[in-house]
Amino acid sequence: MKKIKRLLPGLGFVFLISILSMFINDSIKHIINLEALTIGIVLGIIYNNTFKTSDVLKPGITFSLKKLLKWGIVLLGFKLNFRALIELGPKVVMMIVLYVPSVLILSYLLGKIFKINSKVAVLLGVGSSICGASAVVAMSSCINAQEDDSIVAVSIINFLGAIGVLVYSTIAITSGMSNLEYGIWSGISLQGVAHAIAAAFARGDQSGEIGTLVKMGRVVMLVPVSLVLSYLFNRESKESKVKFPMYILYFIFAGIISSLNIISIDFIKILSKLSSMFILMAMVGMGLSVDIKSIKDKGMKALIMGCLLFLIISTTMYFVSISII
Repeated sequence: MKKIKRLLPGLGFVFLISILSMFINDSIKHIINLEALTIGIVLGIIYNNTFKTSDVLKPGITFSLKKLLKWGIVLLGFKLNFRALIELGPKVVMMIVLYVPSVLILSYLLGKIFKINSKVAVLLGVGSSICGASAVVAMSSCINAQEDDSIVAVSIINFLGAIGVLVYSTIAITSGMSNLEYGIWSGISLQGVAHAIAAAFARGDQSGEIGTLVKMGRVVMLVPVSLVLSYLFNRESKESKVKFPMYILYFIFAGIISSLNIISIDFIKILSKLSSMFILMAMVGMGLSVDIKSIKDKGMKALIMGCLLFLIISTTMYFVSISII
């Protein structure tokens, strides 16, 4: 009980900022959809660097960042449907399987060219190739990334995703692509789940459903990527054991349960909303833990690299999408 009382002030504060982030996002999304995640991080950073976070709030903030994040990622698994992914066909499945490691390698190489911290470069690659901010925060612990590395990557991924939704939605109206081609392109090349789905549905239900399935295929890649990166980065730090996060395994179990259709759609929607809230609270907690002086030097280079990475991905996958069908 004493431990719970220590957590309550920080949890309550994080929750309030999360609600405020959602309200701001709802108010401005007709202009630009930055996502509540980005807004929450920004509000947290502004507060911490203006007023300094009180010690009484820190236990709850840390709990949000460490525990709620894992719960949110596990619940994210209930959005998966493995059977629907298989029905996409071998060409699209193979495209997804090849896409993720290709983007990760490209991001790592661009990081070398721009002389960016390798962990930031990998996190940008993870966010671009799998499922945006959720993948970044899930992978951070796998590669022992610092909190400011995660902050930089999450902020850039969400910013580029928001811009991408606007650009893709415009292309949806003007492009001669078929609904199937546009759905595949949106689902394969946009960063976060919300970004890909928002852009895919800009063309209608058919493209929206295809884009959602392709996007979920990328989310499944979170599992093998987490295994590989855990091994590579822990080997690099000369630790004897691979730090595979067990919540990734629970994430798989959640996807299997969802695929078996033994849970009602309404209950899955509730779990999905809980997932979004927990991940948002974790992002707010991350923002409240950041000293902006420690990230401003690496932020600009990473943003330029992220923009170039997105441009290469978007252009390449446009041509792949119209040729694969």
